[in-house]
This record gives sequence, structure tokens and C-alpha cells, in this order.
Amino acid sequence: MKSINFEALFNASPNPYVLLNPSLVIMGMNDAYLRATMRKREELVGRGMFEAFPSDPDSDGHRQLRASFDRVIQEKVTDHLPLIAYAIPLPDGQGFEERYWSATHTPLFNEAGELISILQHTVDVTELHQLRTFAKTSALLSGPSALIETDMFRRAQAVQEVNQTLSRERQHLQDLFEQAPGFIAALSGPDHVFTMANAAYRKVVGRSDLVGKTVQDALPEVVEQGFIDLLDRVYQTGEPFVGRGVRILLKQDSEEAEEHFLDFVYQPIFGRDGKVSGIFVQGHDVTDHRRAQNALRESEERFRAIANSIDQLIWATRPDGFHDYYNQRWYEYTGVPEGSTDGAGWNGMFHPDDQEAAWKTWRQSLATGEPYHIEYRLRHRSGQYRWVLGRAQPVYDEHGQITRWYGTCTDIHDLKQAQDELRASRERALQSEQETSRLAAMLAERVSELDAANEEIQRFAYIVSHDLRAPLVNIMGFTSELENAQKEIERFYRKIVEAQPSLVAPDARAAVETDLSEAIGFIRSSTAKMDKLINAILKLSREGRRVLAPEPISMSNLLEAQHRSLAHQLHERGAKLIIEAVPDLVSDRLAVEQVFGNLIDNAVKYLKPGRPGRILVRGRDLGLSVRYEVEDNGRGIDERDYERIFDLFRRSGTQDQQGEGIGLAHVRALVRRLGGTISVSSRLGEGSTFTVTLPKTISMSSEAA
Repeated sequence: MKSINFEALFNASPNPYVLLNPSLVIMGMNDAYLRATMRKREELVGRGMFEAFPSDPDSDGHRQLRASFDRVIQEKVTDHLPLIAYAIPLPDGQGFEERYWSATHTPLFNEAGELISILQHTVDVTELHQLRTFAKTSALLSGPSALIETDMFRRAQAVQEVNQTLSRERQHLQDLFEQAPGFIAALSGPDHVFTMANAAYRKVVGRSDLVGKTVQDALPEVVEQGFIDLLDRVYQTGEPFVGRGVRILLKQDSEEAEEHFLDFVYQPIFGRDGKVSGIFVQGHDVTDHRRAQNALRESEERFRAIANSIDQLIWATRPDGFHDYYNQRWYEYTGVPEGSTDGAGWNGMFHPDDQEAAWKTWRQSLATGEPYHIEYRLRHRSGQYRWVLGRAQPVYDEHGQITRWYGTCTDIHDLKQAQDELRASRERALQSEQETSRLAAMLAERVSELDAANEEIQRFAYIVSHDLRAPLVNIMGFTSELENAQKEIERFYRKIVEAQPSLVAPDARAAVETDLSEAIGFIRSSTAKMDKLINAILKLSREGRRVLAPEPISMSNLLEAQHRSLAHQLHERGAKLIIEAVPDLVSDRLAVEQVFGNLIDNAVKYLKPGRPGRILVRGRDLGLSVRYEVEDNGRGIDERDYERIFDLFRRSGTQDQQGEGIGLAHVRALVRRLGGTISVSSRLGEGSTFTVTLPKTISMSSEAA
């Protein structure tokens, strides 16, 4: 069968046709269209319809034609214009000719169902319209034919007027629909095909090509989220669905889905047969509101967490001063049930004498917006009223209106009492200022007397030691003479015994020799002890008057010298002296030597017999001072004697040891003169540790101490 030449058929048609793309650009037309419009093909192809045939945009004809094209593009259905007035340019370009047309606009689709062009069938009905107008006013036409024609045109006119009214109403509704603040869409059939979607809806979903597509094709990401199932249920049951804050993920312009929250309604649309023919969708995007709510909730949760974690009473009120929040610390502090102090209940927690002032201050702040600041007594959970500092600040919005009051209560009871005590103390101090001055004068006088007495004691000790030494020397001399006399007596006895043994009894001889030897030994040991005591007293007296001479001291060298001087005693005791790291210092060498010489000698003296002795000296730099420790494993000291062993004429161990009771007293006096301290710690039977702390550097001014 021979194929038909549709292009030739199109051009041969006596009816005017023009073909436009969806942008209303003229793609082609037949010859009848060119004759009807009195235009040439090259004048029209490639130009926009309203460019090729310009008209007043505010005219009825322009609006009707534009609305018809829009309906075809959006709804993809054929649209008719029974009668439209639309002027066309004259061929000579000298103005326009008023013409009347009847037009049909038919959408054309490709195989994919996409709109590719619009076919306009246009009929010039200018003569018919003029005839109808003439028939209304002319008496030439009469009879049945005139009546029929007049009725025909009357019906056409009525239809056109109705169409125009409906078109205006429809356009008005479309404008309202498009500009509605909430999103709106209409779905048709069981497949939920978009027949309309306003700007708000297109903005939410991020797509513009919705009309003519199913929800599944237009918004594939919502399928797995259950929204197709909801639409199916509404379509099948005829019952609307209302969603509040429903979460939905929409891809919009990006590949990554964005989270939205929607309030919406799926409202079924019923046809004349009472069955559901579609679904009307209406709602609002509440994403920003939900995020603001979430942010506010998170902010409130953080505020509550912080408010409940700090050791302070926190409260908040509405703008009118109604208390509606207290942190946990408030309830722990006051011991009242939660919520019992909301509103105005807080004032009842104050001391009766403070309630009126608190109310007055709070009302003043509410009236003026001034910060709240007051001290009052608040009832504690113990029942005691404690002084509290109350503060509050208003929070304003962008319009300068107070939105909240936030306040704190700080317990200042102890501070208040301390201030009261300080005030009372100052008053007492002022009252006793004269007494204090008098006592200070007396104290200064007493110190002067003590200094003089101390000087006298030192002078007395020096004189006494000298006065005692003279008879002591005599006694020691007589003791030597007694020893010589003893030797003479022994020689005399030996001669008698040799000459006449019978004249002297052996027992008498032995008794005389023994008694005399014991007496001489007792005298000698007593005088030696007395001489040592006198030397110690002289030494102590001289040390008190000696001027200190600071110099750099190598403590390791000083202690090694002490070690060598005590080597014989250590060997006899079977003991070891261990010297660890000891920091150097600048001090008086003679005083330091006496301090450590006495301590080490004392440690050797009181080592425990029967076990290896061990004496350890170590030190540590403390910055401005140095701490030394002398540790031994000797007999130890009872805790009750820690202080007494440093007193004059107190022995530092058991009574079976020789000593004058001056050594440790001398050590403490020396340490104090050097600006330091000395202490002891010990365990009986395990040993003792003497701790000496000295300034790293002393100056000549230390002598005043």
C-alpha cells in the first residue's frame, strides 16, 4: 500500500492549522493558516506566537489565548475557544484589523508521553460574528431562518460568555492556588498522577516537572518511606489522613537526601458516582520550626544539666515574674517538694522580717527592668534561716521586650557571720588599742630585761666555769699526789712484807690497796666529768657571744672530715657512716661543724649493742632552704622525750650512757642562730632520725636572730 504524504495533506487542508512547541514558538503552518492571517511563512516560523501576532497584554483576547495555551501545557488536555477577538496586523503594516476567531488547541506527545508540540486549529468567524450583530439590529432578516440563526448566535454568545466567566474564575483560583503559602497538589486516579502542584509544593520537593507524572515516578525516594502506601489507603478507604511533624527525606536538587518535617492532609476527592477519583494534598513545611524546637529543647537540656551541676541555687520566671523553674540545688537546699515554690510561693521561704523588702525590690525590677539584687534570710532544710544573696537579670528579644528572668541565690551566711565577727573584732581592737600599746611597751621592756638577763647568765656561766676550774685543778693535783702516795705505800708494804711478812696480814694489805685505788679512781673520774662539763659550759657561753661568719661550705667535704675524726669510735662500735648526696650552702662553718659533729657523735654513742651499726646522712635542696637528715639504727627515743631531749642538762638516751645533757641543747641553739629548725622522729629499738632545715644562704644580718 502506498504511504500517505501527511505534509501535503496538512497543506492541502482548507482549515487553518499552526504548530507550536511548548515554548509557544511557531514551528510550521499550512497554507490555509497563511491565507487566514494574511502572512508569509518566513515571517512566522521561529517566532513566538505573541511576537508574531502582538496584542495588548491587558486585552481580553490576549488573556484568553494565553490561558488556553497554559491549560494545554499544564494539564496536557485539549482546550477550546469558541469565540475570541484578536486583531492581526494588516499586510501593508499600516495598523491592525479586528478579527474574531474560534480556536482549538490540541497537545501532541512523543512515545514517552512527553508534550512536544501544540496544534492550533483556527477558524476566522469574523463574518459570522458581524452577521449576528447585524441580525440583532436589522429588520431585513425575518422569518424562521432568521430566528434560527439569531438563536444560534445567541447560544454561541452565551456559551462564550460563560466560558469567559469560567476562565476568569479558573484563572483567579489558579492564581490563589499558586500563591498559597502552604503546599498544595492534586492527584488523580489510583496511580496518583499529578494534575496540579503549586509553587510551595514544587519548592518543598525541589522539582518543577510534576504534572502528568505519578508520585512514584516524580518522587521515587518517598516510595520506601511509606507515603505511597498512605496514598493507596486514602484512595481505597475514602478516609483522610492527617500527619503532624512527619519526617521525610527528599533529594531535591542534590543527590543527598535532605531531612524535612511536614504537617499535611491527604483528603480524598469524590466523583459524581460517590467514588474516590483522586486525592487533594495540602500542608506546610515545618522543618525550620521543628529544628528550632529541637535546638530550643537541646538548649534547655544543656541549661538544666549545667544548672543542676553547679553548687548554686538557680531560678527563672516568665516576663510577668511568675516563678516556673528551680534547679535541683534549690530543692536540696530548701528541702521543699518540687513545684511548691512556683508562682509566689518563694516569698514564704524568706524570714518574716525580709519578705516585705524582697517583694518591694522584686516588683521594682519587674516594673523597670532593672537587675534584681538583694540580701535576705532563706529557710534552710535544717530549719535555720541562712543569709543569701539574690540576683536576677532580664533577657530581651529583638524588639526590646523581656522574655525571661534568670536569677541565682548564693549562700553568704558564713561570710556574713565572718563580716560581723570582723566588725566586732575591729570594735574590740579599737577599744583595746591603748591596752595593746601598753602591753607592747611592757613586752619591749621585758625583752630588754631578758636580753640583759641572758647576757648576765652567759657572763655568769663563764665566771662560774672559771671559778670552778681553779678548785678542780687543785683536786686533780691532789689526786695525782694521792696516786704517788699510793705507790709509796705499796713500795713500803712490799719492803715490810719482804722483811717481816708476819707483821702484815694479807687481807689487810689487799683491803687497803683496793679501797685506796677505788677512791682515787672515783675522784679522777668525777674530776674528768666535771672538767668536761665546765668545758661544755664555756663552749656554750662562748658560742652565744661569737659573731657568725657566713662562707660557702662543701657539705660533702665537711662530713667526710667528721667521718675521719670518728673513724676510731665507728670501728670500735662496728658501725658504718654513709654519706649520700648533700647540697652545699652558705653558712657559718664552725656552727655547722658543731651541729653535725654533735648529731653524728650522739648517733654513735647510742647505737644498739649486738648488731651492726649504721648511720646515714642525706640532704635535699628545697629552693631557699636545704633539709638534712641524720638517721641511725640505734636504741631510739620515746615519743614523750622528743622535745625534752633538746633541753639543757637532758640526756638524749638511757641513763647508762655518759653525757652532760648539753650537746642537743647546744645543737638546737646553733640551728636557731643559723635561722633553721631541728626535729626528731624515732621508734624505740629501731633507731632515730634528726631533721635539720637550714637557709641555703645566711647573711651577717642573721646574727640578730
